[in-house]
Amino acid sequence: MKKIAFEELLQVALIALFCSLSLAGCAIEQRDEVVAGVTIPIPGGMSRATDDRVEVALPGFGGGKVAYRGNVDPEEIVAFYQREMPARGWRSNASLVTRGGMLAYTKENRSVLIIVSSADRDTTLGIVVGSLGSK
Repeated sequence: MKKIAFEELLQVALIALFCSLSLAGCAIEQRDEVVAGVTIPIPGGMSRATDDRVEVALPGFGGGKVAYRGNVDPEEIVAFYQREMPARGWRSNASLVTRGGMLAYTKENRSVLIIVSSADRDTTLGIVVGSLGSK
């Protein structure tokens, strides 16, 4: 049986650690936020553009709007929502995708419009939520 030198073992361990950390950085982290009573996934790297939120609650209708900014490729954000929303039971209604774009989803009596745009290195994510019917 061949003895493995401590240095060789240390090299293998460091290479394995580096590879696992590199691969972990490739995934977009996310968090959930509630917009007008609807839970929406928010990709990592995006922060609220302002503390102002708009929420409307009327008999038979509710809605809201929130905006985020970050230094994330707009195509990654679009791909994130194209993957996440259907996985959460949302049905795609329409999309217009060109270096950002707009995506529309519905689930039960709720609608979500996701708007992604960018200028230089600044990406903006707008989320508009609407609900029909009494809650």
